[in-house]
Amino acid sequence: MNKDPLPPPSYGPLPPIQESPIRICTISLTGYDKVRLIGTPAPLTPLLRSAILSCWGTIQRESNYAGSHEFKLSGVPWHGQGPDSVRSRRLLAGILYTMAKAGWDLLQSTDVSKRIHDKDTLFFEYSEPPAGVLSASSSNSGRSEATAMGREGDGMEMYELREVELFTVGFNRSDRIRIISQQVPQVMFRMVEVIKRAIATQWKYGIQAEQDYCGSYEIKLQGNPFDAKGDESVYARMMLAQIIANFKAEGFKLYASISIGHGRDDNDLESWVFRRMNDSWR
Repeated sequence: MNKDPLPPPSYGPLPPIQESPIRICTISLTGYDKVRLIGTPAPLTPLLRSAILSCWGTIQRESNYAGSHEFKLSGVPWHGQGPDSVRSRRLLAGILYTMAKAGWDLLQSTDVSKRIHDKDTLFFEYSEPPAGVLSASSSNSGRSEATAMGREGDGMEMYELREVELFTVGFNRSDRIRIISQQVPQVMFRMVEVIKRAIATQWKYGIQAEQDYCGSYEIKLQGNPFDAKGDESVYARMMLAQIIANFKAEGFKLYASISIGHGRDDNDLESWVFRRMNDSWR
């Protein structure tokens, strides 16, 4: 006996995928200029809108795209060059920060599209906060500021805000490392020193130049570690491993490696995001 076919999926506002107690949602970086919230709870939309406006700037339009909430940004963040390459990485960090603050931790970033201009899709899982874990603003300001609330289905979504600290390390051209962070100068200086220590111990050619690049701290290396051949390809990977180890010793763990740009000649390197380990995330 043939069973009746399942009805097609609804393309109204999409809720998170839920297999009790697991909850998964996604954010897709699409084309040159779009961010799609797929299955993200409604309370996150205004928070992510604020992050986009703060880290990137103007939103050209918002719309429902097959049940997802789509932001079309002004400019081309996912094909950014020069100053926009730094701003786009701030935007990426802002999205990850906003999600993590509400308890949605990144599970994986992956390229699931053959479309030439699409970037990675980010998969997030919601985690309940450990007992007693709230951000400073939560503990000081009460539930009105400690939670992001909105109606989803028949219930009220409430997110206790977590303590989150993260920053981005971008790899550019064949020889540049950029540290992109909103940290206070003393902390930023410490991050730069951590990377320079890794270079000194693992990349024998050393540093050629250092400069402020559009608000990021850029280190230009001697040689071409990101287009290395022969023995140098080994040394480059040892340097990267040392960077990860050094930051781990400082309390920061590699949280994400995400492709968000085209780079020169359409050869792009992924950007790394480091997140401080604490009671909310390890």
